[in-house]
Amino acid sequence: MAYATNLFMLSSLQLPLVLRQPDTRQFALFFDITYFLQGFADLSSGLAHQPVQYYLKEHFQLSAAESGVFWATVGLGWTLKPLYGFMSDSVPFAGYRRKSYLILMALIGAVGWGVLTFSSVSYVLLLAVLTLCAATLAFTDVMTDALMVETGQPRRLTGSFQAIQWATLSVALILAQFLGGYLATYTSMRSVFFLAAVFPLILMTVTFWLVREPPADTAQATFTHTLSALRHVMTMPMLWTSVAFLFLWNFSPSFGTPLLYYQTDVLRFSKVFIGTLGACAQVGSVIGALLFLLYGRSLPLNRLLFLAVALGVLSTLSFLGLVGPRSAVGLFFFSGMINQVTHLAVLDLAARMCPVQAAGTVFALLMATLNLGSSSGGIVGGWLYEVAGFPLLIFMSALGTALCWLIVPFVREPSQNP
Repeated sequence: MAYATNLFMLSSLQLPLVLRQPDTRQFALFFDITYFLQGFADLSSGLAHQPVQYYLKEHFQLSAAESGVFWATVGLGWTLKPLYGFMSDSVPFAGYRRKSYLILMALIGAVGWGVLTFSSVSYVLLLAVLTLCAATLAFTDVMTDALMVETGQPRRLTGSFQAIQWATLSVALILAQFLGGYLATYTSMRSVFFLAAVFPLILMTVTFWLVREPPADTAQATFTHTLSALRHVMTMPMLWTSVAFLFLWNFSPSFGTPLLYYQTDVLRFSKVFIGTLGACAQVGSVIGALLFLLYGRSLPLNRLLFLAVALGVLSTLSFLGLVGPRSAVGLFFFSGMINQVTHLAVLDLAARMCPVQAAGTVFALLMATLNLGSSSGGIVGGWLYEVAGFPLLIFMSALGTALCWLIVPFVREPSQNP
């Protein structure tokens, strides 16, 4: 957590508006800590990801295709994020729209990891519990993003808040990648599950301490306001433009499970070194977030996205040069930096176009699209890797990224919030 606090202090030097009011500072610290914890708890790339991946490969003897299906199933909870957003937007729980749900989901997640810690783990139990834990984390993410929109949009700080969030997330993932490789090599799965249970418990404490949310209106009034805001935003072309862009950008069949199998079986990288490469990608992500924080808003959005897509295609094709340890370090670092800049540009646009009354639903729709693209790429990639090999997957990923160029001319930054 010291890393998160230090990063917040570094970023805040560039964010005088964030520091101007006590409530804004408090929410900035909440976003900072929450995303730091989420980086460790995230099943797609956090602390438990590598140990579980190797557990599937070595203990259950799953193929790349079978592992791809497993992780796609675990990620289904993330595709339901618009439903979580609609629930919290329109149905207050225990008098609040965000805070109570945050505490409830953290509690369920901690119980899930506890079940794995103290039970005999079968394939079915592992799949069921990880799917539940991923869904609770997705719900938590929706609540955090909704608070970010509600707090940041009136102050025009959504981009700054998100730069802080994702830089902090990347710092957590750097540590998680390093530690994940060591955990996969030297510790038992029971220890991994026990450690993972700690993070939602910390989140509960932080939510009690930092979130100051006004009580919600009556359920009927809240539901009516949410539906009215949704009807308005669903008619906005920019919503569907952003959906298409995010899906194509995240449809990357060559990464995820195929990349892990390629590094393990073909390049013979060790588990610890693969974790180090993941950390290199996250170092690039931190730099990308800081670059966006400092310079991203000074560029026209279309120009920023056009350049990012070009660099994204280049960084994807560069993985054809993944032939050894030295090339891997540079490739992972560069890819992490480019992906972060583009990611933040689109997310900032999405946050600024969201109606505050339905912030959870609309922003979650964009994030569900992101996860659906990633999960779809994982399923296709796991199958094609065994059929056609890794180089073809690189070209398919680059093509998916290049198709984003067709969408960039239609991206328009809203002149004012709806």
